Amino acid sequence: MKNNIIILILFLGISYSFSSCNSIKYVPENKSLLTKNTVYVNDKKNVDDEINDYIVQRPNQLVLGVPFPLHFYNIGNKNFETDFDKWKLENPNWYKFTAGVFSEKQAKGIRNFKYKTHQWYLNNGESPVILDEKKSKQTVENLTKHYLNEGFFKVNVSFEENQLKNKKSEINYLIKTDEPYTLDSVSTTIKASILDSIYNANLINSFIKKGNQFKLSSFINEQNRISKLFRNSGVFRFNKNAITFEVDTLDYTANVDLIINDSIGNVPFKVQKIKNIKIYTDFSYNKKDDPVKDSLNYNGFSFMAYNEIKYNPKLLLNSIFIEPNSIYKDETRELTRKNLRGLSNFRSVDIKYTELENDMLDASIYLTPLKKYSLGFNTELTHSNIRQLGISGKLSFSNRNIFKGAEILKFSVQGSFLDSKDAADNERLLNAWEIGGDVSLELPRFLLPFKTDKIISKRKSPKTTFTIGTSLQKNIGLDNQKFTGIIDYTWESSITKKHSFQLLNAQFIQNLNVSSYFTIYNSEFTQIQNIADTYFNETITTTNAIEFINTNINSSFEATNPLEFKVAQNVKNRFNIITEDVFVPSVSYTFTYNNSKNYKDIDFSFFRARLVSSGNLTTLLTSQKDANNVKTLLKTPIAQYLKTDFEYKKFWNLSLENVLAFRSFLGVAIPYGNSSTIPFNRSYFVGGPNDLRAWKIYDLGPGSTQSGLEFNVGNLKFISSLEYRFKIINSIKGALFVDAGNIWDITNSAITTSEAKFNGFNSLKDIAIGSGFGIRYDLSFILLRLDLGFKTYEPYLSNQNKWFNNYNFQKTVYNFGISYPF
Repeated sequence: MKNNIIILILFLGISYSFSSCNSIKYVPENKSLLTKNTVYVNDKKNVDDEINDYIVQRPNQLVLGVPFPLHFYNIGNKNFETDFDKWKLENPNWYKFTAGVFSEKQAKGIRNFKYKTHQWYLNNGESPVILDEKKSKQTVENLTKHYLNEGFFKVNVSFEENQLKNKKSEINYLIKTDEPYTLDSVSTTIKASILDSIYNANLINSFIKKGNQFKLSSFINEQNRISKLFRNSGVFRFNKNAITFEVDTLDYTANVDLIINDSIGNVPFKVQKIKNIKIYTDFSYNKKDDPVKDSLNYNGFSFMAYNEIKYNPKLLLNSIFIEPNSIYKDETRELTRKNLRGLSNFRSVDIKYTELENDMLDASIYLTPLKKYSLGFNTELTHSNIRQLGISGKLSFSNRNIFKGAEILKFSVQGSFLDSKDAADNERLLNAWEIGGDVSLELPRFLLPFKTDKIISKRKSPKTTFTIGTSLQKNIGLDNQKFTGIIDYTWESSITKKHSFQLLNAQFIQNLNVSSYFTIYNSEFTQIQNIADTYFNETITTTNAIEFINTNINSSFEATNPLEFKVAQNVKNRFNIITEDVFVPSVSYTFTYNNSKNYKDIDFSFFRARLVSSGNLTTLLTSQKDANNVKTLLKTPIAQYLKTDFEYKKFWNLSLENVLAFRSFLGVAIPYGNSSTIPFNRSYFVGGPNDLRAWKIYDLGPGSTQSGLEFNVGNLKFISSLEYRFKIINSIKGALFVDAGNIWDITNSAITTSEAKFNGFNSLKDIAIGSGFGIRYDLSFILLRLDLGFKTYEPYLSNQNKWFNNYNFQKTVYNFGISYPF
């Protein structure tokens, strides 16, 4: 408590020092600092954020209500050189004394250091926004144009300055509007009959209709729609400049005449078809004038090469959507370009059209291949909830177009040094390592014994990937070795919707260091040791703890010590789950929706749903069983379970570099048939830098239990997070967050305590809540993150007050991360 008070005093002191900084330090005389803009529309305060986009001059950026970047800027001295020269003249003795003590060279060095320090503050802070009347007038013009474009033809915009104390001012923008104009009639003047018929056939999609409010954006959208419509209907020459609108206004109504010219440059618009399609499979600029040495025709397509055609025409055509004797379409041109680039076989893809004398078109597709063989090496910093920090290296070899169908064969070897909580020496940084290798074959089509064109067409970019791999881990858990085989089918039903169907994801997991179990998970050994000391007066070791349980923890012991019996059986059950070698043959389907336009987009939604089934077919095909009557394959138990999880993320761009982010996750895994539990590496856990940040990984749950064990897992998980991200100065970002969630057990095991089980809505009180703040440093290519999580609500506390009981810096969890948590 004492430390918290000291920290609070320091925080308040720093806050006060910033707030007391002279925010008008660099505001010239007879000028004022702009502190606020307010827009009033018809005497009501505006709440539409779009209106603020038209304001030219805005106040200094606020960080949690304080102009932190401005105060940071004001720490610097803009006039340092002048002030220093003046100080030298006014204090010659002090300067001589300084030069005498440090030498002239050192004194200059100190001076240069101070100068650079002040420049750093000035460059990384934000200079004061001085009220500029010209910019206010420009804002008035912008707002006037905006309302005119929205159909408010009778609008008046003005502004007023409110001078405040201490050279500060506010501006009010006053907007007076009358009722907006509406479209009374929409007529068309389309001279070309072919264009007229295409337009009328798609009139239902028009953006300008009778009764709608007059909006310039509607006219622009309609112009773009018509241009796209015609160019996707074979009118190759059409340009949106051929579209004009004539508008006549009267009594708050507008009569619109849509005019579409019948030609461009005196060349009439026609529906044009594609006659010939030439595909140059090894084009380069240096060879463009060389003669073609190899060519062939396939289904009306002409394949050409300056050396040799190395692609199977039938397979390459899976990525080409331009057809001979079909009408010209922009969409097939872009779809062809997108899919050819997606093959990762070509450095560049260029598609050009040439008009022929009979109004037909020749299409030429120029493909510049990448090198067939490539060798790559890359290193990276890695981070996850389980692996706090890692340094990995990967050596990969690629063979493109291995079967002449744009396939890619990859072989890679990778190794990592990791910081693992599971390691016995978990105090040492990078205390574990992992090495592995895999071979993958990617085909730009579905490879199945039956045709799938009618179900999933080539427009959906179908791909098949075969992968086999192995990995060996040291000092991670019980040092396991994994063998993995995957058959994955992926496709895109739209720009925003992606699908993955893994026909097989088989993994064989073998633990290599079972004897170290109670050394690594020492808290479990301590529990058994306490039972042995208290009730049997025995001293046990980490090597005979399980033997002690099997010998002594029986029904007789349960009759007299039911609680201790459960503890011991729970430890034995956990031991069996983690040390058991397991074979996981799963089938899964994943659907992903993501409407993000690009990686810079900060206003979008994301949704993912996944369904996994393991062991169903394998348990039917095998008859082998172990001593526990569990079906096995190669003497390894087969995991049988059903698992599904859902994740939703939403991001709101509140203002410039201020984002509100939300994430929610729900997952459940149900063992059945051949399995009574979920394999450890398929179970759910909470805590860590990307999860519930007020708890370390594995520290929480299940339910309201507080086991004190090194790991806690469950087969039901819920977590939800809300995070406010904002810019502090330059590349330094900040965040405030709240996380809520937990895990539960739903297996109905007899040794599971009631506190760990999910009991319907009554278990919602077990949801733990953490809150905190974070500092992020954006290096553009990577984002470094430090989040401080505070335990806000702890469901496992026995007393009545579960809120803010350990909300202090002593109990803070420090989370280092790379990139955002979600």
